[in-house]
Amino acid sequence: MQSLLGEAPTTHLEVMLLPLQTDNLLLPDVMVAEICDGGEITVKAGSPDWFVGYANWRGQSVPLISFEALNGAMPIAADQVQQIAVLESTLGHGHLPYYAVVLSGRPSILDVSDDQVRSYEGRPRGRAETISVMIEQKTAGIPNVDWVEQHLQTYILHG
Repeated sequence: MQSLLGEAPTTHLEVMLLPLQTDNLLLPDVMVAEICDGGEITVKAGSPDWFVGYANWRGQSVPLISFEALNGAMPIAADQVQQIAVLESTLGHGHLPYYAVVLSGRPSILDVSDDQVRSYEGRPRGRAETISVMIEQKTAGIPNVDWVEQHLQTYILHG
């Protein structure tokens, strides 16, 4: 992730451009465990707008979030979820091994170098993002993964 922020020497990195309802999310492809249909989602009563529910993935109950709603934009209802990206957590312990993000289309895998990813001030940056970027003439947000995962874990453990 540091190479996407320009803090390391120029390198090639495979990234995944995940389409959201209104924009895109850019992540290293190694974080994405699987792209799959939304399937069965269990909604938790009284949960915040950004917490869609729990998706059934490979026999596990995986927390499902709306990245846009976490960023302060419009939430999505569980019955509207068509596709999700299951992500591997970077927290490094068993409380949150995986979580999922609602998608609105098919993701793209890109092999990029640092000079192909440019900071972009013309796109508002949400609270769950580190930076807004332009890549291949598309705008995207690079998430603040630590903040997102800590926020989600705190909700799961104490919500």
